[in-house]
Amino acid sequence: MKRYFTSLLLLLTITLSMSAQDLKGIWVGTVHLTGMEPPEVAFEITADNGGKLRSRMHVINQQVFNIETENLVATGGRLQMDIPAMNTHYEGQLINDSTLAGFFLMKDKRKFSFELKKRDALPVAALKRPQEPVPPLPYQEEEVVFDNANASVSLAGTLSLPAGRGPFPAAVLVSGSGPSDRNETVFTHRFFLVLADYLTRQGIAVLRVDDRGVGKSTGDYESATNEDQADDALAGVRYLQSRKEINPRAIGLIGHSLGGEIAPIAAASPDVAYAVLMAGSASDMVTAYNESIVAVGKGSGASAAAIDLNVRLVDKVLEVIRAEPNDSIAKIKLAAALLPFDREVAQLSARDREIMELTQPLHAEEFYPFLSRPRRADLFRHQAAILQKVKCPVLAINGSKDVQVLPAQLPRIEKALREGGNKQVTIKLFPGKNHLFQNATTGLPSEYPDIAQTIAPDVLAYVATWIKHRVY
Repeated sequence: MKRYFTSLLLLLTITLSMSAQDLKGIWVGTVHLTGMEPPEVAFEITADNGGKLRSRMHVINQQVFNIETENLVATGGRLQMDIPAMNTHYEGQLINDSTLAGFFLMKDKRKFSFELKKRDALPVAALKRPQEPVPPLPYQEEEVVFDNANASVSLAGTLSLPAGRGPFPAAVLVSGSGPSDRNETVFTHRFFLVLADYLTRQGIAVLRVDDRGVGKSTGDYESATNEDQADDALAGVRYLQSRKEINPRAIGLIGHSLGGEIAPIAAASPDVAYAVLMAGSASDMVTAYNESIVAVGKGSGASAAAIDLNVRLVDKVLEVIRAEPNDSIAKIKLAAALLPFDREVAQLSARDREIMELTQPLHAEEFYPFLSRPRRADLFRHQAAILQKVKCPVLAINGSKDVQVLPAQLPRIEKALREGGNKQVTIKLFPGKNHLFQNATTGLPSEYPDIAQTIAPDVLAYVATWIKHRVY
């Protein structure tokens, strides 16, 4: 017993003697999660000239680098910080000079303990993102919060204001599918950060916002329809109209990917001065899904039989869901509808199943996300009719190598806009660009993180020039 207390006292003495500066360095550890590949997490902790600690987080085995952390507090050997992009909070304690024991506390109160070890360097080099801005910036950035009173949600973001007096034209950025942070961090690229930086340097103020339930925004992303997100974008427009630095008659929307479908819903408002649709769509959900399945399948080397099977499978799944409004009954019907396809999937090669992401046997649960309120709404939305209501100037752009939203959408967008009487339509196809508007080789999503470029300079310049010609 005496030996136990002596050891405990020694441990407490070591821990208390450690300072916040002992936390500086690279700390790496693995978080063990049930049912998924364990993420290898690294904290890269540095100190500024005043000795204040700062941290960046990396998920090494997923090649996600430079995740922003906030509210870092270091007292003695104790560390805590928020990671808004992951909706999580971290707390840790130095056990000795090379071990940091702690946990992630998720927004839903789940807790994941793990241990970090100090390293001399990251296990792999962080991917370079040369277009990301580096302070000091030639413009002002301000953290903002505003409400969408229609939905009782609070939206948090960053407003970039150009140098000078203004009032400035402005853009509200509308993100793509999936819960996105204000930078639209996707495949290790911070797409909206780079876009906002360029536009602000060109004299255009930019508001970029965390989606509902992401970062510092309240609400629930998973239950939000395109119409709900369009209302959030309009709340951003109204917020900018309240700012003296902004020209209230020169506020537009820039939507990327799914944001290119959401933006036109909001752009029917007379408060919206222009809309830029980056890889947007004018098609129904089924057509858009099928076109992407074919393009990705062909580009990845899947057989014609595998591609055809996947298209027919998705068609059937969406047909069942569209016809059956009761979720419980729809789940039963889905299970029955998958049985004939299961036999066909079993006949495919293992490579075909891997490329097309088909399990064998098929599981109805994999398709349950299509039963959500937003996805059900997608099945009945007439995107071309939405575009017909947009009367403000519109720029629609796409990349020739985009396999997620095919460039065939451009003439469809133009047709819908002009049928609605809009004569202020600009359509631009960028050769060699992918869905992120990077200069690409294959255009496949697997290529995105390996490309250092986040957005091709000619795309950035074209968008900025087009906006300035419409609002000055």
